[in-house]
Amino acid sequence: MSNYTIKLQLPKPWNSTTEVEEQPDGSLVTHFEAYLPDNKNEQDTAHIDIYAGEMPPDTTAEDEALYNYADIIGWDENDPQESDPLTVWPFRRRKAYGFEGYCEDDSPMRVMCIELFRGTLVVISVIGKDDETLVETVRQIEAGLRVDREG
Repeated sequence: MSNYTIKLQLPKPWNSTTEVEEQPDGSLVTHFEAYLPDNKNEQDTAHIDIYAGEMPPDTTAEDEALYNYADIIGWDENDPQESDPLTVWPFRRRKAYGFEGYCEDDSPMRVMCIELFRGTLVVISVIGKDDETLVETVRQIEAGLRVDREG
């Protein structure tokens, strides 16, 4: 099974950690987490979670975005049957499939699933204190994210 290295240059005072998690099927997923503290308000200004691993068999980044939507937001019984909750954003000349929503504290969030290179799924989750912070954090990720496959 392959391992992945995630690197993202973020200015101070961002804090970040990276760890590799073994899944029940034996595959490895690298998890990068970063947050921008706001000590004055004792909460984070922004939060990033990035997961990188092998694309699960018989699925696509779009499928994975739908699975994440179902887990995080879920469908309402009033939603039309044909409704597609996903948005497609350009991300490094690729398509990022995902959605936006709000956390329990009304902070905006965005989740994007990208097949960054063949066979590699990258899931990016971003939370910002407001829409401007969210968009700026996504820009920083797109400009500075590096994912390398080892092995």
